[in-house]
Amino acid sequence: MVKGKTILCFIESLEAGGAQRQLIALASLLKDRGCRPVFVTYHPDDFYADSLDTLGIEHVFLKSAKGKLSRIVAFWNTIKAHAPFCVISFSESASMILCTLRLFHRFPLIVSERNATQKIRFREWLRFQLYRAADHVVCNSTSKYNFVMERVPHLAKKTHVIHNYLDTNLFKPIHHDSPSASKRLLVVARVAPQKNMLRFIEALGKVRDDGYQLIVDWYGQPTEPYLSRCKQQMEALGVGDILQIHTPISHVEELYNRYDGFCLPSTYEGFPNVIGEAMSCGIPVLCGNVCDNQFILGEEGGNLVFDPFSVEDMKEKMEMFCNLGNEQLEAIGMANRKRALELFSSDKFVNAYLHLMTP
Repeated sequence: MVKGKTILCFIESLEAGGAQRQLIALASLLKDRGCRPVFVTYHPDDFYADSLDTLGIEHVFLKSAKGKLSRIVAFWNTIKAHAPFCVISFSESASMILCTLRLFHRFPLIVSERNATQKIRFREWLRFQLYRAADHVVCNSTSKYNFVMERVPHLAKKTHVIHNYLDTNLFKPIHHDSPSASKRLLVVARVAPQKNMLRFIEALGKVRDDGYQLIVDWYGQPTEPYLSRCKQQMEALGVGDILQIHTPISHVEELYNRYDGFCLPSTYEGFPNVIGEAMSCGIPVLCGNVCDNQFILGEEGGNLVFDPFSVEDMKEKMEMFCNLGNEQLEAIGMANRKRALELFSSDKFVNAYLHLMTP
């Protein structure tokens, strides 16, 4: 039924972000099922442009959509020009515009909630009101679904959970040497307040002061002025020699197997791709006990969760990680890989979206 049909995939930009990677994965899987996915962006960041080219997925950049009014017009013209079988939005701002246009022109619309809303302010209230015009609202985490059920009950009948997809053939364990005296820890996250880098730096300084040897590489899109604050913190605590901040790379799968473990210190998340990727690559995970993190990890994997608002708890879990021996690291990694294989399925992911598209 969907073979040859056009699916418009709206997102703000092709920046280095988890939502971008998930939408690219969905577009690729839809293309494999015979659909014609078309990416639509309106902010000039082309980090993942090569990925779309490699997959043969068409990309429409709305260069004229700089202001709110021009963006509405550009969205309208794009929908009229492509006459899509369905429109999918992974962007909050795009979803709001598309829901508004839906009041004037009928087209199947799926909007997606990709982050964990902390409270409902006016913008959130307006977005959830506009979602009345969408056919379906997809949450990528159970915690966000529960939030919608509790706080926005008028959306209950059209809200669904579709957990993120992970290519376990791409993210897979590769044997590496036994750990040296210095453990190596990877972080893949934006340098932004949500990702909790300031507390992480403080905890790392305490780990160093306790005599542990831990080297950390943090890969992520920087945001100002937060990046400057983090660098000042690093200098004040003297951790610049053990913590390096790197710009993001497109082939993140190449990173995980270079490290003994992975950390995501965020104070809140939706359904973080990077935790699943690290698990699939067979390395231990340290992360905040927030949102869906514990669900992804499972209860018995041996991973280390902490209170992300407690520097002391974060420090203690990092020191526990430093004390893990080679056999313990391997056992946790094997359990993580098994969990990832059970949890992530391409068929389950794409079929869930196809089901919503076909009444």
